Amino acid sequence: MKEGELNSGKEVTHKLGIMGGTFDPIHNGHLTVAEVIRSRFALDKVIFVPSLCPPHKGLSEITSVEHRYAMVNLAIADNPFFESSRIEIDRPCPTYAGDTIEALRKKYGKSRELYFITGLDALLSIISRDCSRTYPGICQFIAAARPGYNRKTIEKSIPPDLKPFITIIEEPALAISSTEIRARIKNHQPIDHLVPEAVREYIANRGLYL
Repeated sequence: MKEGELNSGKEVTHKLGIMGGTFDPIHNGHLTVAEVIRSRFALDKVIFVPSLCPPHKGLSEITSVEHRYAMVNLAIADNPFFESSRIEIDRPCPTYAGDTIEALRKKYGKSRELYFITGLDALLSIISRDCSRTYPGICQFIAAARPGYNRKTIEKSIPPDLKPFITIIEEPALAISSTEIRARIKNHQPIDHLVPEAVREYIANRGLYL
């Protein structure tokens, strides 16, 4: 489902998940994490937001955003609870998580509860006001971590005023990484079990990551 189809007539959405990322490419781990969190937190929708210019990567390091956006749409096409958004793609660089959250709050109304979904490795930069213009109470943050992560170390790094707004969950699906997928493609190794079939075909047809 693409942007603009949310609340297309009858449904009133109360809880929205926002899953930002580079998605280079989107993979089964992203989809599993989104579905697990959607179910656990009773979210009505999860909105996938591909980043145009992530602050931790240069534009020369990542695939064209239009390719990444197309792959997101292919990956989520069969899930009625998922949709995509161009909200960061259509803004000039740099883009900040806080600005995206505020823009979606404005778009869908202040009565909506927003849950920003991210990986644990990105959490500390995302909750930094200087890095992403976020602040306590802007939304709830859900950070997905690989099993066995060091909870004490991470929690010590979270400012006390933000802790009530952060939930960390363990998710084995995060063993999959986009970096690994790109390396496998470059080395002509199969990725069938790592990405949806439509995404695999898109990558092959356009010769991405070779």
